[in-house]
Amino acid sequence: MGPLESNPVTDQQLLSEASRFYWYHCVEVAPGVVTDGDYDMTEVWQHYKFPELAGTDVLDVGRASGFFAFAFEDLGASVVATDIESLAEWDWVGGSEGRVDRPTANPDHISGAFHFARSLRRSNVEARTINVYELDPSRLEGRRFDLVFAGSIASHLRDPIRAFDRLRSMTRGVCIVAAPSFEIPAGPELPLMALVGTADPGRRSWWVMNARGLRESLACAGFSQVEIVSSFRLQHRHSRLAVDHLVAHAEP
Repeated sequence: MGPLESNPVTDQQLLSEASRFYWYHCVEVAPGVVTDGDYDMTEVWQHYKFPELAGTDVLDVGRASGFFAFAFEDLGASVVATDIESLAEWDWVGGSEGRVDRPTANPDHISGAFHFARSLRRSNVEARTINVYELDPSRLEGRRFDLVFAGSIASHLRDPIRAFDRLRSMTRGVCIVAAPSFEIPAGPELPLMALVGTADPGRRSWWVMNARGLRESLACAGFSQVEIVSSFRLQHRHSRLAVDHLVAHAEP
């Protein structure tokens, strides 16, 4: 994707350099050179049903390796992409004492891949280090955004409704949230959230929601209009893990 330029180093050298970082997303860092990420988001892009982005202001919350931020930029948007500083700020189930992973203070684990790709792509995406719970227009020079996007972060948050409230505070147009989901045939009309908690051996995941639960959570955070626009299964490229997702479009 995007206006990438040829690089004097070989493709293999680029990929070797890229392998120093953790890649959540597959990202094209040079023409035809795509990193070996855990998830190939090109396969599910259509399910997000993004609006026309040319000339818009976009906030990508929880940017990870930056696939979406760079894609929004390629489509003509002005993009701010946020993430936490390091795994030390992660909402660990059980607090930091429950943490299984050890290299938590290294910021490269969270942002190394993004900054590597940003440099190679000569991207103008604006990077900010802000926890989702701290999002506020005052942290971004009073700005609010035509599109606020939060992909696959809801399950990792101890307080997703508080986070959704912060997303709403940044939204001028539409907020798009993709959230891991489940459905119970007997209860589709009940707003349900299931606690994952200590069942996750990595202690990184808190909740999964059904469709009504995601709608109600966004409504409780103050969004006036909420619609579930699609569902899809996100397949991990290096394991058999596949997670069902819902996509919600919400307006303040």
